[in-house]
Amino acid sequence: MDLRPAIENTPSQRSPSASYAPRPATKIIGSDPALLELIELAEKVADTNATVLITGESGTGKELVAELIRDRSGRRGQPYVTVNCGAVPEALQESEFFGHVRGAFTGAVERKIGKFERADGGTIFLDEISAMTPSLQVGLLRTLQTGEYSPVGSSQAHFCDVRLIAAANCDLTQRMREGSFRSDLYYRLNIIRLEVPPLRDRLGDVPVLSAHFAKSFGERCGKPGLKVSPEALRLLTAYEYPGNVRELENFIRRAAILCSGDSIRPSHLPAEAANAVAASSVPDGEMEDFQVAKSRVIEQFERSYVTTALSRCGGIISRAAEYAGLSERNLHEKIKRYGIDAKSFRDPHRRRVSL
Repeated sequence: MDLRPAIENTPSQRSPSASYAPRPATKIIGSDPALLELIELAEKVADTNATVLITGESGTGKELVAELIRDRSGRRGQPYVTVNCGAVPEALQESEFFGHVRGAFTGAVERKIGKFERADGGTIFLDEISAMTPSLQVGLLRTLQTGEYSPVGSSQAHFCDVRLIAAANCDLTQRMREGSFRSDLYYRLNIIRLEVPPLRDRLGDVPVLSAHFAKSFGERCGKPGLKVSPEALRLLTAYEYPGNVRELENFIRRAAILCSGDSIRPSHLPAEAANAVAASSVPDGEMEDFQVAKSRVIEQFERSYVTTALSRCGGIISRAAEYAGLSERNLHEKIKRYGIDAKSFRDPHRRRVSL
């Protein structure tokens, strides 16, 4: 009797609990055509056993695409195991994925259940798959082909029924040419490939993403109804986000902490955003004026940022520096550079901000 899993691209097996599990709404936010096409393709392949390879830069939301596939599949009521391959030490990777038996090596005082055994009947998501050691790549290839794996220290084959979703933030074909990633494993993974677009290619989604993050972080910071002002949104939509959605999320998280009202202003955003507006405001053919425009915007931003921190902290340098995320020396330098009178912000009757 053949105990190996069914051929991929067939509908996934539904257990009674999985059949009636609810289908959660996707956490992916945006209306960019390329993003909507990605979501449509992910939903098409979700209810199969096909292995999926998700590629894209760091911070684009590859883990959200993996969750979408799991949530739309017949395995959504079954185990879902996620592993960041880059965070597992090389010496422990095989044991982490396939488990080990007691006495397999020094310190193995009891049997360990591996990730694939925990995911049996469900889905496993392997992020940063390029970080796998060569020996683990061999083991993974065997599991994908036959459904078999052997715990470290055991010669007995175990079987698992696991749907694999992998993600990579680098060019795996280049890793193949370099010899660090097996070509047979790559072609086994690359059955369905989903490319997540970087945020700079869908800047039209920045307003809705910013509003979502502002609402979320505003509630966490005790500022329900927090919004992004039009002036701040202008900065945010001019930036190209080398850190992608994660960087935008961190911008809004920081701004939600710094703002005192119900609106995120330009002074609450990092200097990178101001630099972006300076660059975008330079007309074609006038690049010689770029440095002047950039310096002017940065000066306005820094002056506003420093005065806001001093005002919130009653002119106390040490507290203002902590509030602004600067060293006291750096804050003193900016106060001197812009001719700001820190003492003018002192008010004995003012309620000081709690950091």
